Amino acid sequence: MIDVGLALPFSLGIATAINPCGFAMLPTWLGYFIGRNTADQEARPEQVVRGLWVSLLLTVSFVAVFGLLGLAVSHLVSEEAIARRTPWITVVLGLVLIPYGLALLTGRRGSLSLLRPARGPRSAEAWSVLGFGVSYALVSVGCAAPLFLLQVSGSFSRDGIVRGTTVYLAFAAGMAAVVTSLTLSLAVARGGLARNLRRLLPFTDRIGALALMLGGAYLIVYGVYEIRILNGSGTASNPIVDAVGDLQSHLTAWTAAVGGLRVGLALWMVIMTLAAWGLDPALDRRARTSSWGVVAGAWVLVEGLGHRGDLVVVPTLRVIAGWPGRISGWFGDPTRWAVPLEVFLTATVLLVVVLSTSATFGKWRR
Repeated sequence: MIDVGLALPFSLGIATAINPCGFAMLPTWLGYFIGRNTADQEARPEQVVRGLWVSLLLTVSFVAVFGLLGLAVSHLVSEEAIARRTPWITVVLGLVLIPYGLALLTGRRGSLSLLRPARGPRSAEAWSVLGFGVSYALVSVGCAAPLFLLQVSGSFSRDGIVRGTTVYLAFAAGMAAVVTSLTLSLAVARGGLARNLRRLLPFTDRIGALALMLGGAYLIVYGVYEIRILNGSGTASNPIVDAVGDLQSHLTAWTAAVGGLRVGLALWMVIMTLAAWGLDPALDRRARTSSWGVVAGAWVLVEGLGHRGDLVVVPTLRVIAGWPGRISGWFGDPTRWAVPLEVFLTATVLLVVVLSTSATFGKWRR
């Protein structure tokens, strides 16, 4: 089992991925990822490897910035001085994302990076992802830095280098659980669309572009809001910031109610299963048997013996069974925070089912 002392930084990593300051960066990152069709023509294993690779790069760059922040606050500059400058970075980043989203919406392709790529398309994407991770971290500093400095960075001075490094890696694992599960799910979904439902691909491109533009617009609004608050010239309320903050608060409260450790374990189980399924065609028979044996063993140990089916399986069945009730709730309480997400998911599933059925009947007729 996971050390109880590591459960807190692990959970903190999950919460940091959806922190109030950088909350818009997560859907913006997903919009950037699905808006790039660099792996559409590749086989499933290559698409899964790409999803894992870019998730690792994003996480490494994010936690590296926070690690450097801990060193800077300890030796060079105050936390307040950093917090007063990050809102300006938030505004600048928003100004960069909007034209990039417009470019994708008009069919142009580019590399979103704070640094110049060295050579080649793979290098360009790596630098873009690293730049995105750095940006994600800088935008998140105002909200996530205090807890990070206390619980993670402070562990080096309290418990020593070995324990501090372990705590730091637990924080990184929590952050990676959120980013990797979402990115890998999108990689698998987009790969399936590329192989079977190409008519949907233009929609994913537009959704990605719109996510980038909306994310950029929100970052500008949020950055200006923070600047005004810090300068004492703004109010404590902004309708756009309040609405997004309300959604983020609900997600954070849900994570806390379920338990960060349980959420993280569930996400890593999903990641492991998707990775095994995605890499399956590239493995020989022995490696394939070993891979699925490890996955099955992990599910039996963690899901069965550890949580008696109540980690992923039972909650998923419960959500599916209760979905009709959620749909009826759209009319009774249309302002509920989860309604837009539920409508989007329902419409997406129905669209995929309809197009899949249409494609299947078309093959039978031929």
